[in-house]
Amino acid sequence: MTRVRIVICLFLLLASTACNSLNYPMPPSRSEQATAQSHEAPDAPVLLGIDFGVPENDIMTTGEEPAQEWYDLTRRARADRQRGDLEGMRDSLARAATLLSARPATNAQRRAVFGMRARLAMDFVSIGESEKADTLADQLFEDVEREPELGGPAMVELAYLFSRRRGAAAEEAGLPESQLPLLRIALLSSESASASRTRLDLAFEISGVATREGDHDLARRAIDRAVLDAQTVAPSDKDQLGSLKIFKARISLAQRDLGTAEASATSANRLFEEIEATSAMRAVAEATLARVLGEIGDFDRARAIGMGAQARLGGDPPVAGHPSRVVFAELGRLERAAGDLAAARSRFESALEIPGLDFDADIELVAALTRELAALDPTPDETAIEIDAGKTGEVDP
Repeated sequence: MTRVRIVICLFLLLASTACNSLNYPMPPSRSEQATAQSHEAPDAPVLLGIDFGVPENDIMTTGEEPAQEWYDLTRRARADRQRGDLEGMRDSLARAATLLSARPATNAQRRAVFGMRARLAMDFVSIGESEKADTLADQLFEDVEREPELGGPAMVELAYLFSRRRGAAAEEAGLPESQLPLLRIALLSSESASASRTRLDLAFEISGVATREGDHDLARRAIDRAVLDAQTVAPSDKDQLGSLKIFKARISLAQRDLGTAEASATSANRLFEEIEATSAMRAVAEATLARVLGEIGDFDRARAIGMGAQARLGGDPPVAGHPSRVVFAELGRLERAAGDLAAARSRFESALEIPGLDFDADIELVAALTRELAALDPTPDETAIEIDAGKTGEVDP
């Protein structure tokens, strides 16, 4: 694990907030170049760093005697691609797919042809044939939604690519179009593969998008996958594992799975204690655990841990900026759960007094805290009713 990745994980942890506003940045472990391509040239493929080609030998790996017709069609499709005849390739693969359609979705030959068609859709993107790419991709997305077992590495890349392209187009047009359906396809299609850093990053990204859009079930599935992959590909990287467990605790809290939230937050704090993590990381992790315990109703223990988290902010060097805002936000939510609205208001105000930072997670957290602070105050109508009740001796039922 490089120091760069450790710093990334630190940033991701500090950018997190509570379940009311889980502000996830996209995983910065994806290359900046790929990110730039998705915005500056949305028609260019965004590769995930895996070879998604289908070797010719994979066409005949099931032990079945292949029908000569569909096998010839796949060979012709390869030749068409080498000549740049994508129209011919599309027709040959469509005919091959039809010939194999009666076979189960797990059939290796059928999946291989499906993967070749997914790569063809990306080829259409690369030459600027967006309409043809969209038509073919949508057909494949429908197929894999009906039969998830068809998905494979090429579908992971296709779904991710189109989520980025269509997301960029929707943003440019000012349309709130969700890309979660495509990201769900990408995640499910990746699950048959072995653990990898690439899938870990993909799963983490999907967990963040799903959380922001309120699909906590998908967010949980994705963060569970990320944690499992981290334990497999980098078991000694406790910075990363602890950070991911904090995210899992927040997602579990949003699901009201308080037992898992407590277990994940506790595990993260133990990992950070073991590696003597930075004060900022430990303060955020402790504040998260305190918030979870507050939701459970263990207020004495929650406040004791919360006091420790706040004390870390004044260390040497002091913790400032976004992590400090996160700590005050979590402690405010703890006090709100305990019913001490005055203390909650004070915490939220302290969080909002910290100068704002120009990155999405901090901007979103400030907006969330502003809403939560306003919600603590009675509305003008409610205040008027209380005053009138006091004058007349009436009691609000």
